[in-house]
Amino acid sequence: MSPGHVANGSGVSYVIRKSKPVAAAVSILLIAIALTAFLPVTVSVFAYAFVEARHRRAWTGLAPATVRVGVGPYRAVDIVPSRLLRAPLLVRAASLGCFYWSWFSILAWVTVGIAAADRLPIEPLVVLGVAVAVCVGRAGIRLLRRDPRAVASGRRVAIATAAHATLVVLLGFGLGGADWGALAAVFGVVSVGQAAFLALAVRDHAPLFAPSRDREPAVRALPSWLARMLARRAQSACR
Repeated sequence: MSPGHVANGSGVSYVIRKSKPVAAAVSILLIAIALTAFLPVTVSVFAYAFVEARHRRAWTGLAPATVRVGVGPYRAVDIVPSRLLRAPLLVRAASLGCFYWSWFSILAWVTVGIAAADRLPIEPLVVLGVAVAVCVGRAGIRLLRRDPRAVASGRRVAIATAAHATLVVLLGFGLGGADWGALAAVFGVVSVGQAAFLALAVRDHAPLFAPSRDREPAVRALPSWLARMLARRAQSACR
């Protein structure tokens, strides 16, 4: 009888297939991610709520920009909206995404380092991934604090996150094959999406992060369709 076979009582032989090391490592990684899926959510939500409540005062004292309603020299009017009660929704959503992705990335990279350290030389990539994850979390904190450095640092973190995700995808398919490459592709897509979300938040609300002494009373023009609708309502009310 060959070493790769074993016989039962009826004389039927079964082939014992040795599992591939890469498949076993991927299975361990998936199980670890499934078991710790709710841990980053819990930690990130509580951390976000704590930081947002603590630094909400930085947004409540912020004077919003004047909104111009109407078109033309005689129909245009400037309206001053009410003061902000908290950070804008896009800023809060981007900050929560930074909190979650930072915690999840740290757990994922530690798990990858433990599962694949004996098979792939990825220690430098794991250290780099943890460093990028920490920077992503710091960017989320700066958004909620209305830190003047949040815009510049958010752009740098978004670029670094996208570059790191590209590197992970290339190395995943180049060194790990299809098994690790699929996981790297999923990680890369989510990382690039989170980086784009962060870049969008700092781009759309960049004037709000400037120091109070440097902020000038900006005048924002409404979209033409909204301006015409409000102008018609104002004319009908005057009649």
